[in-house]
This record gives sequence, C-alpha cells and structure tokens, in this order.
Amino acid sequence: MSRSVLVSSLALAVVVACGSDDPPPPPPAQASGVCIDGEPVAVYPAGPYALETDGVVPPGLTFEGVDGPVALDSFYEPCAPRSRVLVVRTSGAWCGTCQWHVAHTKALLEEPRFAERLVLLDLLVADRDNDAPDTEALVDWRSKIDAPRLVAKDPAFTFGPALATRLPLPVYVFIDTRTMKILRSAGDPPPDALFARVASSIADVDGAEPVPAPRTPLVDGLFHAEQMDLIRGMQWKGERPPPDPTNAYEDDPGAASLGHTLFEDPTLSPNAKTSCATCHMEGLGFTDGLPQSEGVAKVDRNTPGVALAAYSRWQFWDGRADTLWMQALLPFEDAREHGSSRLFIAHRIAESYATKYDAVFGAKYPLPAAAIAALPPEGKPGDAAYDALSDADKERVTRVFVNVGKALAAFERSLSVGTNSFDAYAGGDLAALSKQQKDGLHMFFESGCAQCHYGPRLTDDAFHVLRFPTGRQDDAADLGRADGVKKLAGAEFLASSKWSDAPSAAKKVPAESAAMLGSFKTPPLRGLPGSAPFGHGGTFPDLLEVAAHYSTRGLPHADPRAIGTTEQWVPTFDQSSVTLLPSFLETLTAPVLIPP
Repeated sequence: MSRSVLVSSLALAVVVACGSDDPPPPPPAQASGVCIDGEPVAVYPAGPYALETDGVVPPGLTFEGVDGPVALDSFYEPCAPRSRVLVVRTSGAWCGTCQWHVAHTKALLEEPRFAERLVLLDLLVADRDNDAPDTEALVDWRSKIDAPRLVAKDPAFTFGPALATRLPLPVYVFIDTRTMKILRSAGDPPPDALFARVASSIADVDGAEPVPAPRTPLVDGLFHAEQMDLIRGMQWKGERPPPDPTNAYEDDPGAASLGHTLFEDPTLSPNAKTSCATCHMEGLGFTDGLPQSEGVAKVDRNTPGVALAAYSRWQFWDGRADTLWMQALLPFEDAREHGSSRLFIAHRIAESYATKYDAVFGAKYPLPAAAIAALPPEGKPGDAAYDALSDADKERVTRVFVNVGKALAAFERSLSVGTNSFDAYAGGDLAALSKQQKDGLHMFFESGCAQCHYGPRLTDDAFHVLRFPTGRQDDAADLGRADGVKKLAGAEFLASSKWSDAPSAAKKVPAESAAMLGSFKTPPLRGLPGSAPFGHGGTFPDLLEVAAHYSTRGLPHADPRAIGTTEQWVPTFDQSSVTLLPSFLETLTAPVLIPP
C-alpha cells in the first residue's frame, strides 16, 4: 500500500469514528504471555527450532500411528490452566531394555504425584527384526505396553539428536507442552533416574522445586530393578524351542536319530570327506574353531553354532533361510560347502538309509528307491542332468532331499545346553560370580549390550549394523542381510512353499531396504566362550578384541572392510569397560547336551 493511500484510509477512519453515535468499543484484551482471553495468539511457538535441550520442537512433525496420524503440534497447549510434560519415548521392538520399560509403564510414569501432569507418546523405530515397523508391528508393540497411550512409527529416530551423547534405547525426551521446548532427555534411565527426570521436568514447567527422587537399594550393590529383572530373564532353564509347524517331523525321535546319523556322514558329499560335522564339531560346541568355515573350500563367514539354532526366527548370519530345515538343505548344494546335489543325496539315501528313511517318512512319502536308481548320479537345478528330468522325477528327488533337511532339523532341535555360574547367579546365588565377573556384568548393562543381548540365549534374533570386518575371500565388504533378503525372496524351500508342512504358518518375507546393508543377525552369547574366533567374518580371535570393536562403534565408515551405517543407539565406552566385559562374557559357557 502506498503512503498516500494509507494516510487517506486513516483519515477516513477518523471521520467515520467521530461522526458515529455508537459508543466507543471496549479496549482490546491485553495479551498474557502467548494467550488472549484463553486462546493462543499463535498456532505454534516461535523458535529457535532444534531437536536438542532448550530447543523448540520444530513444527509439522507428524508420525503414523495405529489410529491415524499423530501430529506433535497437537500437544501444544499454551493456555492450559496447568502445564504438562509431554514424554516421548522411542523404542525398538527388538530391544530388551525397551521391552522392560514398556512393560513397567504404570510403575515408571503413573506415579500418583505425577497424576495428570504427563502425556505419553511411544514411538517405534523398528520391528522385532529391526526392519521399519508396519501397522502390525505397532499393534503388537502397543499390546506390550501395560498402560498404552499413543503409539506411532518413527523409523527415522527423529529424537535421536536430542541426546547429548549416544545412549541406548529406550530414549526419553521431556517436552514442555506450553512452549514445546525440550527440557531434557535420557537413554535407558534406571527407574530412580527416570523418576528424577520426570520430577525435574514438572518442576521446570511449574517454576518449583522437584519432588525428591527415591533411592532404591541396589541388588548386590550393583544392579537396579530393571537390570535384575533382565538378569533373571537370562537364566537358562532348559526351555524347549518354539514349535515349527512347517516340519511335521520336528519332534519325532526317529527323525532326530536319522538326522544325527546324516549329520555325521561325509558320504553325502561327492568327495566323501565333508559332512555337517566337518564344520559343526561336537567337541567344539558344534563350531569348528576356524575364522571361516572350510568345507570343500573356504567360505566367507564364521561357522555359527547349531546347538541353539532351533530357537532362532531366521537362519544364517544374513537370514537367508526362514526355517531350520531350509537351513540344513542349502549347504549341500553350495559349491564351497558340501559341493553335493539333491540327486547325489537321493541316491545315498536309497543305497544306505532306505529302512531308516521309510521308518520315519514312509507312511506319507515312501522312498521311491527303484525310480531313483534309474536316474543320473548327480544333479541339481541348473545342472543339465537334473533339468532334463521329468517333473515327476524332480518331485521324487526333491521330496527325499527335503526330508533329509527335516531329519537334520529334528536332530538339531533335540540338542540343548547345560547351565553355568551365571545361571546360578541369575537364580539368586549372589556368591556364584566373582567380583570381577559381577563388575563385567554391570558394565554389560552400562554399555548398552542388553539392548540386543537378553533372554535365556542372550540375543534378540534381529539384524544390526556394527561394521565388523569382512571375512570374504576377495576382501570385499559383506553385504549381509541386504544379500540374504534377496536370496530369501526367491528361495525354493521357503516355509510358504509346497515343501512346507504348514505353508500358512510362514513368516512374512521382509522387503529389502537400505538399512539392511551390512547388517547381520545378533548371535547368542550363550556358548560364546567356546566359539572363537568371533564376528561374522571370524576376524577377532578373543573377546577382548570384540569388546574393543564395540567400544568404538565398529570400523570407521571410510574403512572398506565393512559397509552400512552403525546404528545411532550404539554407544561408545571406555577402556575400563573393554577390560571388564570379557570377565562376564567368559561365564556364558554352554556345554552341549546330546540326547542318547
């Protein structure tokens, strides 16, 4: 508007006002802070916007919730009679410490002195496999919260920058709803520390002194309530593996007996030297003590133990098998492992195991010995000898092959492990560990290890990027699950395939994502001391080097021996922690128990 027009307009307004018989309007209400007559003067507070302590949460942040979008702006309430604190808790469904916190929400955040002062929003960064969460994962996570409120997805870990340093999950961020300013944050806080942060946040918005936090005695002078609950949950009590309905023979003693014999039989390989037991030696806890497995030739990864494999959701370091029986089949036709084929194995079963095979499988799948005898001696899909077979012959051969895998899985499922001094400690014998071992266990929690290593096997069965050095023979970085998911998607023996005894029970095959690059399955720590060398590439000879690797969050991102980005919730820790951790880890022995 030009200056002349503005002056004319003002003059006209004065004339109209002076010439009116109406009484003058009342003076406008005066602003009180950010409110006028109980209404906010702005849709959202001014900045400075920053996801850090004393920063204002940036406007427009919206998360996809179970019941629709959850907008952070909607928590802004500058004119409320009494201010509240928005508690944003970020968790991963795979995370053991997160599971403890959400299961104790009432005790942690519904303390009577905080009544009506807190608003809780739970954000989920990943599902139980550490993939981006979907709605099903959100619903499942909400069911684990003992006082469920709003739950939404946050695969970007939006509030990670609010931490002054990298801390383990769950991450709590406390926000003044009157100003949307971040008051403070915490990572996996002990119950008393969480109480103190809540009390201080309420005191901040009230301009008052905080309610004194309780000082709960530590168990054995070291462990708070969360840690002791997790320790008790780590005790081995001989739990049976979860059922696998895709293998109807999983608990058949005859199948397990046949599987045990096949496990040790080198004649299932054409060189008559390589058996499953070549890499999974009973005397070494069903590992081989080598950096990388050596079958017909050396492969790219360290041999995982099989004693607890039946408990795992996915098989192999990269998760490329969704059942134990599928896992048992893949090494046979791998050129560097057994170098065998399904035709070769079908012939061996017909020649040497016909009676035992029919005793287990004959009622439904009698061995077609005569038909097999007329077939070529070797061949698998892609080989001319196999590809030339009729569909009926391919079906016969593959059925025998699949049943070999199911017998092997039945044997591996029958394995168990013995207990150790840590189990005695977890069961209540506080004298079962030395002071140094207890200090190592305490450091295990303080260093964030219990995020992924919890439960009786001390694993989350999920996939994580921790930038361990490659074990590949060409020295290239190992792509990990990014490669495994591709193989899984096109796999012949999926739990959903016709070879499954319950296709409808199959897990959903995950979609490939960039976050999978360089991620590997969390190995169980139970049995760890006898499984050296360590890492998916077998590059660390002892537990001290493993601890040192974790202390720096893995190899630097410029190091070509690894790929992928280390996850934000992996903290660093100091040399004293590196020194202490092995003293605890060495208690986690697991002597393998083989049924008679």
